[in-house]
Amino acid sequence: MLLAGLALACIAVQARAQVPTVLDEALARATDAVRDTFGVDAEVTLDAPVLHVLPRTSRVTRAVPEPSSRTAGPVRFVLYGPSASRDVRVGRLTARVRVSARHVRAVGALRPRSAFTETSVIEVREDIGRQLLAPLPTLAAVIGATSRKSFRDGDVVTHTALVARPLVASGDEVVTVARIGGLEIRGRAIAAQAAGLGDPVIVVNPDSRRRLHGRVRGQALVEVMHGS
Repeated sequence: MLLAGLALACIAVQARAQVPTVLDEALARATDAVRDTFGVDAEVTLDAPVLHVLPRTSRVTRAVPEPSSRTAGPVRFVLYGPSASRDVRVGRLTARVRVSARHVRAVGALRPRSAFTETSVIEVREDIGRQLLAPLPTLAAVIGATSRKSFRDGDVVTHTALVARPLVASGDEVVTVARIGGLEIRGRAIAAQAAGLGDPVIVVNPDSRRRLHGRVRGQALVEVMHGS
């Protein structure tokens, strides 16, 4: 009977140990946030975590890194937990973040305003070093683009180091998207100017000739401002 009681006690202890703690959830949500940035297949390591949460916090549903955070160093995440109607802030987590993911590096030295070619860059999967917590460009996005700065052999290529290529050229036919309440209305228009991702742009309705103000959201895709 004594042995049976000990066995049951051991099982109970193991079951309790499998329940995620608030720290476990905070680390998991912070890892999710980093993978949302660098890709779901990114290898993320969080070391030396320091957790501060409100009393009686039992769940962490989301972690948001502070702006301008960089990998290969301490990153502070704002933590959110569930409430009756929406997630609310419940605390913060600070941890040293290291990331291994697919990215593009320079092969040899490049001068500013140089075009990236298939031989001047290479895609690798390894530690990205100290980088802004922001998406890194793919190989397809880099080849054909122009460098904004000089590169040394092995330097990581980032979006900020590229001269943005227009996603919309003057005279292009583009898909327009207008959101009114919960509705999304799509149409066609002609771009009146060239613009890159996120840039404001003027497009013209080919039927009414009305000029509309919008913002580039993708390749030949423009979100039209309601009431423009």
